[in-house]
Amino acid sequence: MSGTPELDQVAEARRKIAAHAGFPRTYWAVYGVALVLCAGLSIWMSYLPSGDTTYLPWALAALAVASAVYSAVRRRRSGVYLPRRISSYPKARRIWIAGIVITACGFLGIHQLVEHAHRDIALYLLVPVAVVVFAVQVATRRAMRADIEAGLATP
Repeated sequence: MSGTPELDQVAEARRKIAAHAGFPRTYWAVYGVALVLCAGLSIWMSYLPSGDTTYLPWALAALAVASAVYSAVRRRRSGVYLPRRISSYPKARRIWIAGIVITACGFLGIHQLVEHAHRDIALYLLVPVAVVVFAVQVATRRAMRADIEAGLATP
């Protein structure tokens, strides 16, 4: 029998499981680049000739498939299957909803600026929007980890 009290063993097990809620730095670096590219999509499209968008849907589909494959491979290698629904993490849910609102407003704002021929302002706004969305994603993951460690996550 271990000399460690049971509650300490449970807390340690939660910490070990919570470590799987975070992503490695390489993922975040690639995510940051992809975020800037996707957030500025309407800006980049405005530089292209009007009918030259044939590969864009394929590029976005490849990005989505790569993200899903990465998540599945990581889950399978670790053997830790965390709940996928954000509603399973009470603290993270509020941050996630705020992130959705910020993301939608930022992307729509950039799109409207490009539509009204304010491409330069949209380019200046692109970096702050991407940084805020990135920070919200990191905060959401941090809150998910805290919920797991506190035992608040539900399956």
